[in-house]
Amino acid sequence: MSKTYEQYLKEAGNVHLAYYIEAADILNIKYTILIPSLMAKFEYEGKHWFIINTATPLTNTTSTTIAKRKNLTNKILSDFNIPVPKQIPLESKREALKFFEQYKDIVIKPSQQLGGNGVTLLPKTKRDVIRAFKHAYKSSKAKDRYRVIGEEFIQGENYRLLVVGDKVEGIVRRKSAHVIGNGKESIKELIRKENIERKKNILKPITIDNEVRLRLENLHINMKYIPKENEEIILRYNCNLSTGGTTQECSRETHQYYKDLAVKAVKAIGTQFGGVDIITPDITKPAKCAVNEINYNPGLRLHYKVDEGESVKVAIPILEYISKII
Repeated sequence: MSKTYEQYLKEAGNVHLAYYIEAADILNIKYTILIPSLMAKFEYEGKHWFIINTATPLTNTTSTTIAKRKNLTNKILSDFNIPVPKQIPLESKREALKFFEQYKDIVIKPSQQLGGNGVTLLPKTKRDVIRAFKHAYKSSKAKDRYRVIGEEFIQGENYRLLVVGDKVEGIVRRKSAHVIGNGKESIKELIRKENIERKKNILKPITIDNEVRLRLENLHINMKYIPKENEEIILRYNCNLSTGGTTQECSRETHQYYKDLAVKAVKAIGTQFGGVDIITPDITKPAKCAVNEINYNPGLRLHYKVDEGESVKVAIPILEYISKII
């Protein structure tokens, strides 16, 4: 009798490892949980490898460093003629304000971070820019003086393309945290209900933070506002699952141009595996777009926990690929 995902999760103690050991069972690959919630060993045809949380043997040290440092990723991709947003390091609030005055529609974010922490999109005033710089500086994992980045804001929707070798194995449209009105309950009440559902699906809650408040201010509403029946309120600009985002599977509608771009981007930084974030106004045809970043150890949950479309068990092709090249 096959196990449920909940049983795999209990065994692994980690949502990402759970997907990998489920895939191992499907592929008849032996696995051992060495440290619950952290590390598993996999064995196949006399070979073995380890997966630690989301880290696999497919990513080397140099490509990991490049992917971690957003400014390095931007430079390398630009050198390979891959479209990227205009980006510069910001060492001070003064430089942030100068960048804002030049481009107007901007993003301020840490040069190193995870899960969208510290990112502010489209600050509207000088006060917003200063606040965004401080937020990014505090959230940055960088150790040098280049802790904060200013980036041109690219119009369009955000997509994650999961590259394994020469193929794209999963594509999702990433949507920002949002609520749908019923004409009765406030935004605050709708968020509370949505977070109950997210907890059931083992997803992190919609967080109410500075970005949400800024977004609502720009809409001239607040947490007490009662949206009309079926009125959609987008709560933040970033679309990370970790802050309440949702995903829609969209592999069939994605034009080959974007798949080729994602594979080229991953190879450009010298690796075989990565989650490529592309912003484009239309995924069905070539358009002005940009590769926003590359995740060197992408989480798999956004391909499994889709809100629309069928989930893709991406851990299967990842393990198959590892078993062939290890």
